[in-house]
Amino acid sequence: MSQRLYNRRQLLRGIMGGAAVSVALPLLDGMLNTSGTAFAEGTPLPKRFGIFFWGNGVRLDRWNPAATGAGYALSPALMPLAGVKDYVSVVSGMNIKTGNQRGHHAGCVGILSGAPMIPQDPMGAGYASTFSDKSVDQYIAATLGKTTRYKSLEVAISRSVVTGEGTTLRYLSHNGPDSANPPEFDPKKLFERVFGVGFEDPEAKRREDLKVGLRRSVLDAVWQDAKALQARVGAADRSRLDAHMSGIRALEERLALLPPSVGACTKPTAPGSFPTDAGKEPLAERMRAFSDLLALVMACDQTRVFSIQFSGSVGGTVFWQVGASDGHHNLSHDEPGDQPILQKTTVFTMEQLNYLLTKLKDTPEGTGNLLDRTAILCSSDTAHGREHTINDYPILVCGKAGGALKGGVHYRSTTGENASTVLHTLVRSMDIPITTYGKGGGQVSSGVKAIEAA
Repeated sequence: MSQRLYNRRQLLRGIMGGAAVSVALPLLDGMLNTSGTAFAEGTPLPKRFGIFFWGNGVRLDRWNPAATGAGYALSPALMPLAGVKDYVSVVSGMNIKTGNQRGHHAGCVGILSGAPMIPQDPMGAGYASTFSDKSVDQYIAATLGKTTRYKSLEVAISRSVVTGEGTTLRYLSHNGPDSANPPEFDPKKLFERVFGVGFEDPEAKRREDLKVGLRRSVLDAVWQDAKALQARVGAADRSRLDAHMSGIRALEERLALLPPSVGACTKPTAPGSFPTDAGKEPLAERMRAFSDLLALVMACDQTRVFSIQFSGSVGGTVFWQVGASDGHHNLSHDEPGDQPILQKTTVFTMEQLNYLLTKLKDTPEGTGNLLDRTAILCSSDTAHGREHTINDYPILVCGKAGGALKGGVHYRSTTGENASTVLHTLVRSMDIPITTYGKGGGQVSSGVKAIEAA
């Protein structure tokens, strides 16, 4: 254990373009107690909460595992999660009980807030609605986000989202009715926002920015401060600091190759840049970039709450990676038979979730890793997309929340329990004391004991 000469809020500082910039540090041994289980002053290591969401449901016959308990075997749809199975609990047989006025709308609001949706004047659209209460991430962020730079961070992968039916289908994170937290679709912009890289956004400057990006890197600006710190820490912290700086550098280089936003020039900037054709969104590449970035952000304790909208409710994402040529919502309704291409889109989505979970698991923190101290709600806006059902809802709970969650369990309700019990468990796993959670038909006073560690 290295000598404790620094604290968890210390930053690497420097000057770039005449402006002060800073880079947060990861959790180093020198910030911890002698056992590596808490900060040196006795404060527990932080917990984190996240949401991973995809639109249009699943094929339940390919989703639900056959066996229950800790020894369950992964279903065909969940096979990509084999490497992190010990961190993944499946909760099946749960029903959304906040009403089902309108398919995707009702399911989305119910699973994300435990409260009913509010129907609105569609103003010429097919339907419109908003949340009646804050989403669970914002409920948790009100406590976990008090001391971090960002109360929460919201990102989205596919841009093919519905924008004309109220806030429900367009956004995940809500502060209340008609008060949403719009996600960031561009990993490069989020990187610049969080780490203070002073690149200019206008497309006219893009090529010049890319050409001189590494020379203007925030890491170059703080390098002297980093070297000075390395001279003061032990061998383990020097290695961890090197890895942290290398990770940021690699992410900078990757983000420089990401395609511009919709409406900007679509010509690749360099060999190996991701396709930008309207029907070929670089979904896996964006997901990897955001996952790497969120792991860095949380390791630096810049936020403890995040949400990822991988694909949207009623979204038209074309999963060309698995041979789809039609939008995902249409595919969920129109593909005949047992819908093999739709099933492939679910497997592909779970592959992206696996990347996120693996990245968190591979990011050390104290004597464990980020996934050990994180809880992630993973779900959709409906159960079976073709039927708009909200019973037997597809729910995963990932991570161990600092020991509050077991991980690696399949619990199946045989009585159609209220899906809000999952949210009750997740809120309490963040050490937030509650007696009830949800509103109306979604209000519950207990959680899912089978996935709780104590």
